[in-house]
Amino acid sequence: DLDTFLRHFYASYHPYYNGNQPLIHPQPAGIAVTDSAGRFIGWHAITVLRASLDPSGQMRIYFFNPNNDSGQDWGQGIVTTTEGHGELPGEASLPFAEFASRLFVYHYDPLEHGNADAVTDDEIAHVIQLAHDSWGKEFDTD
Repeated sequence: DLDTFLRHFYASYHPYYNGNQPLIHPQPAGIAVTDSAGRFIGWHAITVLRASLDPSGQMRIYFFNPNNDSGQDWGQGIVTTTEGHGELPGEASLPFAEFASRLFVYHYDPLEHGNADAVTDDEIAHVIQLAHDSWGKEFDTD
């Protein structure tokens, strides 16, 4: 249930939906790595460090990528950055929805409820479309 998975991610990590609670500890997560054409390459572990607004007012996920913190082109115009968007030394970042589109596993505490119902259907549909048009193609059963 990708819709519910994403709503819980937003409610857990996005300050607008989690009561503006910062991450207390870095959180391991798994991403579906894609190449510059958006094709699935494999699974990869990263560490989510924080979520916050960048200097332009865009909500971003800041993370540590142990294999390569430099700008990576994940296709669909999704390119990780390491500077210019409020990154601290050692951080990479992506806009929240773009990061969520490559997410396949994250830590979730069912005792800390954010407001999953407040995440707009349009936002979730956008993330799902990015996933289906890239790494999700590998797993579509239609």
